[in-house]
Amino acid sequence: MDRKLLVLLVAVVALIGVVNATVYAYRWMTGTINIAGPDQATGAACTGFYSSAAQSGINLPSAGTNYNAPTYGGNGINVTTGDVVCEWTIDSNKYFLYESITVTINVTVGSWYIHDFYGFGFKNNTGDPVYVYFRVETPATGLTSAYLRIYNATDGSFITSLNLTESGDQTSAITLYPNKALKLSLFFDAPSAGTVSFKVGVYVSQTTETPP
Repeated sequence: MDRKLLVLLVAVVALIGVVNATVYAYRWMTGTINIAGPDQATGAACTGFYSSAAQSGINLPSAGTNYNAPTYGGNGINVTTGDVVCEWTIDSNKYFLYESITVTINVTVGSWYIHDFYGFGFKNNTGDPVYVYFRVETPATGLTSAYLRIYNATDGSFITSLNLTESGDQTSAITLYPNKALKLSLFFDAPSAGTVSFKVGVYVSQTTETPP
């Protein structure tokens, strides 16, 4: 092969390689998350589940008085708490609000009303309220009807209910003032034996913007 032709072919191959090369413009993001302990929580951060019956002396309205109530025979209600998200001390006694609860209810076929099985409170020393939304994230299938009923823990007045059989059902904003709370109750009709699960998300904000 002619030397000049060989040089030309090499140059063409090199040019094709340059044309097909992948080129990247590089950008980046870094992040720092500073996490304070639950004893530092204020505002929307100091909201969560509690039972005044389980935490004697807590300075929030009476709520969650039936968290361990019997249902039938030796069976009853059992509530397991999640992580502590807010903590404060009164006379060397510590009190807590929890990020989540898992409620196990043992019943028989039929209609049941579980009154005040737990509370949801806001512990703060400022005058600004927070806004609470409840949303069905996993519906309770297999029940004829099922509702989470929400009450004002101070005066016992009914606020609203959430249809637990309807995925995505959501309450309007519930205004919760500092050192106030909500009582949570359940009503459901179980037509047959089995196991039914559901999940409710609770969104808390210092603004009235509806959660996405």
